[in-house]
Parts: sequence; structure tokens; C-alpha cells
Amino acid sequence: MSIYKRLLVLAGISGLLLAVFQVVITFNPAWSLYFGAPKNITDNHPLLFTTGVIAALFFAIFGLYGLSGAGVIRRLPLLRLGLCAISAIFILRGLVIVPQLLIVTGLRPAMEPLPVRFVVSSFISLTIGVIYLVGTAGWWKNLYRVKHI
Repeated sequence: MSIYKRLLVLAGISGLLLAVFQVVITFNPAWSLYFGAPKNITDNHPLLFTTGVIAALFFAIFGLYGLSGAGVIRRLPLLRLGLCAISAIFILRGLVIVPQLLIVTGLRPAMEPLPVRFVVSSFISLTIGVIYLVGTAGWWKNLYRVKHI
């Protein structure tokens, strides 16, 4: 199996795992608050549930697109565009790590200390985005003819 195809499988599994993680924290307002949900959302249980489930659905769709790109499941519509968009979303989210590292290292002042978990979350997002991007770019020629294996 090609390394690029393996990267797309890894990207797909990562998306599905993020979906499961999102569902788990959605049912616990304290965990949602810990992982960065705003207090006004965690205090409103219907809103927390709705936003959490929507986020989980997006992550699940991202995971399915990764698996589709690798040919593990059937080809999904707009596969190339979808994989590029997903790569961009994760990378843009992950690039928040730059100002976060400036705050953590003291090169940029902050009103309050930045929790390390926020930097870890940004690093994970950036890593997943790069995995999607490299897998997509390397497997690009095969993406128009991906079929279920």
C-alpha cells in the first residue's frame, strides 16, 4: 500500500476518532468547558448538545472523506475538493499554534496564562491537516478513479 494511501487512511481514522471524542465531551459540560467551549454554551445544555453533535458530524464526514480518498469506502462526491477543504480547515485551525507559542514562551504578553491543552489541541489539528494534505497531494492522480476496495 502506498504511503499516501496510508496517510489518507490515518487521516480518516483521525477524523472518526475526533467525532467520537466530540460526542463524549458533548455529554459532559465540565469536559466541554475544559476543552475550550465557551461558558455560555456549556451552561445551555440544549445548545451544547446541538453544537457538539454538529461538530461531531463534521468530524465524521471528514473521516469518511479520508477513508474514501484511500479507497476504503466508496467514492464520495467532490472528493478532491473535499479533501483539500478538510486539509485547509485543519491546517488553519492548527496555525493558531503560532501566537499560542509566542504567549507560552513569553514573547507576546497575555492577559492570563494559556492552558497547555490549547497548544496541544492546535498541534494535533496542524498534524492532522498536514496528514490530509500530504496524503491528498501524493495520491492526487488516483483520487479521480478511487473505487471501493
